[in-house]
Amino acid sequence: MTPLPPPVRLIDAPDPAAVPAAVRVIFFQSTSRTEFVDAAAQDRFFTTWTGWYFDHAPHDVWLLPDGAGGYAGYLTGCRDSAAADGPGQVIPRYAVFADLFAAFPAHLHINLAPEYRGRGLGGRLIDAFTADCRADGLAGVHVVTGVGARNAMFYTRAGFIHAVERAPLLFLGKPL
Repeated sequence: MTPLPPPVRLIDAPDPAAVPAAVRVIFFQSTSRTEFVDAAAQDRFFTTWTGWYFDHAPHDVWLLPDGAGGYAGYLTGCRDSAAADGPGQVIPRYAVFADLFAAFPAHLHINLAPEYRGRGLGGRLIDAFTADCRADGLAGVHVVTGVGARNAMFYTRAGFIHAVERAPLLFLGKPL
């Protein structure tokens, strides 16, 4: 297999306006929710989980080029989860972990297209984002997933070791 190019920021992508459509494909290949009452409901779901990042934190949206003009995966991130105008305003139940944001202020969400999973590529996206966060002096990063979700082991292998369960959600923090 040919090695993939390094991750790039959304703002440095060759055609940033085309990225949301590419990310949307990967997003729906990765989400456990598969049924929607209509296309508008599906659009709202995608916007809830990704739209804020494209609009408010494009510097923290990372893409993993597939070497053929598309993308193997993406990371959406935010350096200040406690911000008054942050993603907690749109992401359901996110504030349940607000007491942990001081120790782990940044957060991320990552998805890879199915054919790229299990090859260590997600770690490249996490490394790119966390290197920026570390350079900015942030104390840590976190992810929120479901209790028992298949991705929890991936994050543990990537160094997310501080775990707090508030059913049905699981907070995983990585000190920087």
